[in-house]
Amino acid sequence: MSALRLTRASQSKAYRIAYLKNLEPFRSVPALKKAPSPGRYPKGSARTRGRGHRVAPRGRRRARESPASLAMPSPRADGTAPWVTPWQREWLSASLGCAVADTIFNPLEVLKVRRQVAMGSAGASVSAVPASTIALARAAIKDKGVYRGLWHPGLEATIYRAFSYTGFRIGMYPAVRDAVVETRVFGDSNSIAARVVAGAGTGAIGSALFNPIDVVRIRMQGPSPYKSTASAFIEIAKRDGVAGLWRGWGVCMTRAATLSGSQLATYDTVKKKLRSDSSESFFREGPILHFTASLCSGVVAQTVTQPADTLKTLVMAQSGSRRENALAAFFSLLKKSGPSALYRGFWPAAARQGPVMVIQMPIVEQFRKAMGLEYF
Repeated sequence: MSALRLTRASQSKAYRIAYLKNLEPFRSVPALKKAPSPGRYPKGSARTRGRGHRVAPRGRRRARESPASLAMPSPRADGTAPWVTPWQREWLSASLGCAVADTIFNPLEVLKVRRQVAMGSAGASVSAVPASTIALARAAIKDKGVYRGLWHPGLEATIYRAFSYTGFRIGMYPAVRDAVVETRVFGDSNSIAARVVAGAGTGAIGSALFNPIDVVRIRMQGPSPYKSTASAFIEIAKRDGVAGLWRGWGVCMTRAATLSGSQLATYDTVKKKLRSDSSESFFREGPILHFTASLCSGVVAQTVTQPADTLKTLVMAQSGSRRENALAAFFSLLKKSGPSALYRGFWPAAARQGPVMVIQMPIVEQFRKAMGLEYF
């Protein structure tokens, strides 16, 4: 048995030796290398490995096979995101322009509101109101400084208002104007009536929707007892109910309709009358034309709107048990101070509205252009 095992072991060893001898000629032949696959990454770059094989970037295979990436729509030809609709771009461009302008001129709005509130306070007389807007500004600066006394009051609510009410009434105006013109009820595209109706419509609707922001803004710009803008919303709702946030909505809608109708219609009309298609014209489409039309629209709008603006401030500034509607506040103001009281705060309001419009509308126009929209 042991001899048989030895014989088999010897045969296995002999077979292995013979097998290795037969492979000896092939060992002298160099091993064949696999040709590198063609790709955009050259040999030796960071995206190749060792012998020139292409290495896919990390996550590329996953991104190609991801259902979310396959479902992602491609950008539009104008470069805008496909999920941003035209009306959203209209609203956003107007909101950004209004936020910048309103922030810059917030001190003038604060002075206007405080002068109107002081004039409408119970028991106040003409002698009790500061002699001038400058005197009111000096008192505010002496009390809290420039920023805390003039710029900061109601600033947060003013920005909220720019991205809601103001952005809506200006941003939606071109679409509503075109829809009104298509009906032919108020004339063709050159009709001033159609522009007034479109502007008044967007102003009234925006005011009705975002009235709470206006209430809080006026409360914060006056002698405010609230710690913050958020606490103002909560405390007004607790004390006066949710309806308290819509206090003065009627006069506010009237004011917004007159402001938006006169302002946007004037801007649109003046711009179309002055605009020239010549590239050498002084009033070609551009900043100079936008500034000129904006200044005219600001003066006209504030002159038409001032009485309603005064009543709106008086009604919205009321708190607690002292409540008057717009009509009662109107007769009370006339009895106490005469018709001229309706134009209290006109000069700070006009000083604000003119520059605001001069800055606001040109910025809005540039944002519209940047977002792939046409000029007004």
